[in-house]
Amino acid sequence: MQATSKRKSEPLVEADWIHAARRILIEEGIKGLSLRRLAAALGVTTGAFYWLFGNFDDLLDKLRQDWEEQNNLHFSLVFESPDLDSRQKYIEYLRILLDKRRYDPEYDGAIRDWAPFSPETAATLQRVDDLRIRQLESMYQGFGNKGLAARVHAELAYFHQIGYYLVGASESLEQRLEKLPFYAQLVCPDIIPLDSTIEDLRALLVRNEDLQT
Repeated sequence: MQATSKRKSEPLVEADWIHAARRILIEEGIKGLSLRRLAAALGVTTGAFYWLFGNFDDLLDKLRQDWEEQNNLHFSLVFESPDLDSRQKYIEYLRILLDKRRYDPEYDGAIRDWAPFSPETAATLQRVDDLRIRQLESMYQGFGNKGLAARVHAELAYFHQIGYYLVGASESLEQRLEKLPFYAQLVCPDIIPLDSTIEDLRALLVRNEDLQT
């Protein structure tokens, strides 16, 4: 990770350190994240850190907050929208999962890998998992599922998606789209027709070319 030309002419701000910490966490794991490593990545001395943070734990707290806010923002915008019905929410949910600019599964994975070593991170992860399942549960309630049925449907949909990323599935966008109607039929029947073509699915779910593949 190299410092940019901006770093030579403008003072670092808190967000610069958090962004660098996020990249190191994703690429190297929590064991690779240290103050010295961060300073080297940003091209500054460790002393510059203390103008912005009280200590290293302060940065770790803000890193957890960054993940909780950034990787949940677009899900919350969809599931909390009063203008979308459950079918529209599911379609928007799929769109977010396919767009790494709005949801970064590698960031999620890095947090999950960190959680066993940090009670604070584990608590943050549990809070986020609970939120995401509740959001899906409300969607299933909109489909007419009641009580425990809505909860189980939500857990099935959520744990399926987590498992997809945890096993490190590597597929092109076309391969994901080809399988998607069959996955959707299992977790949210009758929303994505099984005979949908790749072109149909692109038109429905892919809004630009800058997507995760």
